[in-house]
Amino acid sequence: MSADNGEHSLLRDLEQVRILWQEKLAFLEKEFVVTSDAAQRFGLQKRIEECQQQIERIAKEIESLKKESQQKTLDILDYLCQKVHDIPIVDRRIEIFGTSQKTEPVVAAHWQELMRFWIFKLERKNNPSEYSGLITADDVMLMLLSSNRSPREARALSSFTMQCLGTKLDLKNETVDLVIDKAINNLNDLDGFNKHNTLMDEAFYSVMQSHFGQLLHKKLLQSYIQTRDAHRNNIGGVLFNTAITNSEILNAENATQILIPLLENLTIFCSVEERVYAAMHLVEAFYRPQVQKNDVRIDFLPSLLLHKVVKVLLTAAEQYTVGNYAVSTTAIWALVWLTSAKTCAPYTTYTFTDEELDILRQVVINEKHDAFARSRSALILSACTPEKTILAQADWIYEWVLVADRVKPQSKLPKISHLNCPKDIEVIKSLIFSHLPSIAKRYTAIALGRLGCFIPEMIDPLLQVFQDDMYSRDDRDEALVYLVFIGNSQVISALTYGLNSSKDNTDKYDLPERCFLGLIGMGNLDALKQKNNSHMHENKFFAERGDLIHKIKAKDSTDQWAYYYVYVRPALEHKFTKALKSNPNINLEDYGKVIGSCYGEKPNDTLKALLKGKYGFDV
Repeated sequence: MSADNGEHSLLRDLEQVRILWQEKLAFLEKEFVVTSDAAQRFGLQKRIEECQQQIERIAKEIESLKKESQQKTLDILDYLCQKVHDIPIVDRRIEIFGTSQKTEPVVAAHWQELMRFWIFKLERKNNPSEYSGLITADDVMLMLLSSNRSPREARALSSFTMQCLGTKLDLKNETVDLVIDKAINNLNDLDGFNKHNTLMDEAFYSVMQSHFGQLLHKKLLQSYIQTRDAHRNNIGGVLFNTAITNSEILNAENATQILIPLLENLTIFCSVEERVYAAMHLVEAFYRPQVQKNDVRIDFLPSLLLHKVVKVLLTAAEQYTVGNYAVSTTAIWALVWLTSAKTCAPYTTYTFTDEELDILRQVVINEKHDAFARSRSALILSACTPEKTILAQADWIYEWVLVADRVKPQSKLPKISHLNCPKDIEVIKSLIFSHLPSIAKRYTAIALGRLGCFIPEMIDPLLQVFQDDMYSRDDRDEALVYLVFIGNSQVISALTYGLNSSKDNTDKYDLPERCFLGLIGMGNLDALKQKNNSHMHENKFFAERGDLIHKIKAKDSTDQWAYYYVYVRPALEHKFTKALKSNPNINLEDYGKVIGSCYGEKPNDTLKALLKGKYGFDV
């Protein structure tokens, strides 16, 4: 038994003894009043005095123990006050897609261990006595979450206190509310990628699994509805990853069963909370198949169901009632994943009418809408155009590789074909000039690039995508293509700087190489003079794109079995896989390039050696 618990036990024992003496005193005083015999009265008086002495002695002992306990508490308070005002903050690396150099501020491990010990020791279930002192675990939490913190400290301490909450602390309701509210206020753009990306993500997930989960869910949903723009987007990511889970992955067989109930909850007869929650489940339904099944697109919905989904989501996007912009924002978010508009490949499964596209255009230009609803609507417009988007017109990076390897001259590069979509370009251009969060502005710049609009205002957001290792290779390549077609001195300067930067061994994207290829695409002959290795760039290009190399066993034009390794352009991969299923006599070169082949029903040793030597592929 600890010393503190021993003190509490002793105080209880002394109180019980004092009560017994007080009861005995009351009895003796009553006897003294009714007794007339002098000898008996004398004896009773002596016993009464003894009781009074014992009661006084015990009272002094109790007071002394209380003072000792209070002094210990004051010492603890002084100690904790020093600790909460001298907090060691360190940077923790965040692992996003395995390569990111991003960090987040967290409290040092040794400080966490020490503070956890005291918070646990002082929580109510471990500190039950009324004599336990002047400070509780609630007091410590309040000191940690005081308002006079720097943003860096506030973020680190919010993450720590949420982690503590996940251990099921016994705290007052108002303390729990404060911890959750502070954590929500300190979310940033790095949170919400998955359940275990940042320590804050881990803390939210832990609390969601605890008995505070229902309260956290309610507060996240309310905050998502009441805020807007970047903060709403951050909250939405956390809510999506911690609370939104459909039991099955969407497919052709279960689509009606999963989607119809969610669509019914998006009607105006349901509350805002119900509609937002339903729309977020639709986001999850369309998102998960594409992430967990290697970019499978949502092209398997029955036609009538697909039309219903689009109609309901666009109706929700039009809702202008006060408080419903959260519904609109989430409906557009679901539509982005339905159309795969965040990827560069055009969406052709559903043909939007001009009236339907006008709904999206109105969202883009309406400043009352959430910034992410507006920028995501721009992405949808850019993905659903009936014409070939700029990125779909050629495999631009590969074309620049061929120039770099002197396979073709720069003058033979494909020319862009401008799209005839003036209404879309006009509304999205108005958005790029608006005050938007940085991520929303990046979406807007990408949308303009797809439609063939290249203006200087796109450069900074496109550079942010191109240079940020949080983005995928395809996202960064897409941004590079549009930077090249803008092609002014700012772009040249940025690419030249990137080309001459030192090699980073953790950079799997190889930023200097991409800067070199971008300069080649712009016709920069000085860059071409720096490197002159025949086919070096082409081999490297294919080596980095193993996920786009398809293995095909088929009969050639002479009816002989042959084995092919085919690089398929990203914009044509979806069409390629569909063509393979429906037509056995396709021309592989229409979709990319055969990088190796041999006769037979499996790769021979010569083909294996070629693939290993040129591209590093083990077959």
